[in-house]
Amino acid sequence: MERLFSHRIASLSPSPTLALNSKAAELAATGKKIFNFAVGEPDFSTPESVVEVAIDSLRRGRTRYGASGGGKPLREAVAAKLQRDNGLHFAIDEIVCGIGAKEILFHVFLALLNDGDEVLLPAPYWVSYTDQIRAAGGVAVPIAPPASLTAADGEAIDFDGLERAITARTRAIVINSPNNPSGYVLGQSELEKLAALALKHKIWVIADEIYEYMAFERPHLSLLAVCPQLRSQFILINGLSKGFAMTGWRVGYAAGPKDAMDLVRNLESHSSTCIPGFIEDAATFALTQGRNLMASAIATLDDRRKLTMAALEGFNFARPDGAFYVFLDVRQFCKGRTTLAISGLLMEAGIAVVPGEAFGVPGFLRISYTLAEQELLAGLEKVKKFLRQFERV
Repeated sequence: MERLFSHRIASLSPSPTLALNSKAAELAATGKKIFNFAVGEPDFSTPESVVEVAIDSLRRGRTRYGASGGGKPLREAVAAKLQRDNGLHFAIDEIVCGIGAKEILFHVFLALLNDGDEVLLPAPYWVSYTDQIRAAGGVAVPIAPPASLTAADGEAIDFDGLERAITARTRAIVINSPNNPSGYVLGQSELEKLAALALKHKIWVIADEIYEYMAFERPHLSLLAVCPQLRSQFILINGLSKGFAMTGWRVGYAAGPKDAMDLVRNLESHSSTCIPGFIEDAATFALTQGRNLMASAIATLDDRRKLTMAALEGFNFARPDGAFYVFLDVRQFCKGRTTLAISGLLMEAGIAVVPGEAFGVPGFLRISYTLAEQELLAGLEKVKKFLRQFERV
């Protein structure tokens, strides 16, 4: 008998970043030397003080079901963080917490989209946006970046192209600043243009701010702080994975209009149910400590960013103002080949990188500068040597 599956879900692809990271780990386990530039997390452990809170919470028996959408103390900590760091006021019933920012984002798409609704994605964009939108019945509409993506003072979004892409079916636009994979940080003038466009066309803005503590050259600004008039059509996504080195703890949150957040909370009640209580306690503690908890580690990332930029002098790459990636332009090395092919050859050479196709921009490679200094520099030298040889082919 023919097996029938959901066409929508069958059309999805595995996360390329997770697949590459797994492949790199498998090769390393066989004894092969791998410089893993594909991983989306730094080599920092969760702060010991956060771990101790979780252990104490376990000992106190915080192992039962909790509230869908997050308990009151956790949502109060999120609200206080948004006020302190971003100048934004959200009531706790306008905040939903869940199993990572990825789950929260998925639930937001499910809550907002009907079949055929379009979501604009300025490229380069995070790999999971397109498949989450498709799984929710929507249509992802990539917007090619401007030529100024690799210019020191250029804009990172083609605003004319963005407006041309808006149709009667456009429901939302997703922005990610600091950006994965390019590292760009949107400035005030760019945010003002985005706000004006969203207000004019009455579309949602979903702002993924997961890398906000990792803004180096430019300060991170939340779009809603720049344009408070956008409040009724704005949803902020964030979490503790990056800024608190809590990738495996899976804590994310959304803040937005109560009617939208109620839908997201309802979805969570039918999916993951709740965040474990002991993890909620640890996350609440981390949020109250704020950016200072990881200040030294984030300073180390900035040092690695500067090392990477210096090591890649003479190569073109997007302006890495934040996050922990360099988006390297390798079009001159492609010689008719795709960056998918180049990344495959690099993997054979012991270098794991993510091809630009995963982020909607062929001709680029994402390099994550999360390795220790000596390993980082050795790996970058190998990348440069490989590409220069490839150029002569």
